[in-house]
Amino acid sequence: MNATTTGSSAAQYSLIIFDMDGTLVQSEDCASTALKEVMPGLLDSVDDITERYRGMRLANIFSDIEKRYPGAVPHDCLELYRKQEERLSRDYIVPCEGAAELLSQLETPHCIASNAPVKKTRRSLSICDLSRHYSSPVYSADEVGAWKPDPTLFLHASKEHGVDAQMCLVVEDSDVGIQAGLAAGMHVLHYDPHCRGTHHPVASIQSLTELLK
Repeated sequence: MNATTTGSSAAQYSLIIFDMDGTLVQSEDCASTALKEVMPGLLDSVDDITERYRGMRLANIFSDIEKRYPGAVPHDCLELYRKQEERLSRDYIVPCEGAAELLSQLETPHCIASNAPVKKTRRSLSICDLSRHYSSPVYSADEVGAWKPDPTLFLHASKEHGVDAQMCLVVEDSDVGIQAGLAAGMHVLHYDPHCRGTHHPVASIQSLTELLK
C-alpha cells in the first residue's frame, strides 16, 4: 500500500530514512561534471544531466547514455568515473542548507539509505563536516543488490531498526527515491528546495529544518 505524509514533523514517526545525494548534500553537479569529463561524447549540459539522472543507479545512467550517444561510454567507464568524481568531490560537494542544524537537533531515530556505496556516502558526510552530527547507520543499495526505485533498500533499513514500514518517513529529492518509498508502504516527503515538483502524490518541504517543527 502506498502512503503519503500527513505532516513534515519528524516527531510523529519512529524512523526517518534520508536519501543522501541531493537531500543531505548537494553532490549531483559533481557527479554530472565527472560524467562529462570521462565521456567527451556526452553533449548534454551539466544541468540537463543532473535533471535527467537524478537519483538513478549508475549502471542505468551509463546504459541510457550509450543508447543516446553510441560509443560515448568507455569500456572502463566505472573506474574512470569513480576516480574523477572523487577528485572533484572536495571542490563541488556541499551540505544542503539546514542539514547540519537538522542532524544536530533531530531526536527521532534516523539513518541514510542511498543508491551510492557506503564509502562514498561517508566521504560526502566528511567533506561537508556532517560526520560530527551523524553517527547513525548508512545503508547502500550495493548491500542488498537492489537499487531505487526498488523498495528493498528502504525495507532493509526499517527491518534493521525493527520499525514497521508504516512508521517510517522517507525524505527524498528524486522521483525514483519517492517511488521506492511509496512502494515500501512508507510515508514519503519530497525535499524540493527549488520547487521543481513531482508527479507522485506526496507532500514536500523546501527546507530540511521544517522537520524540526
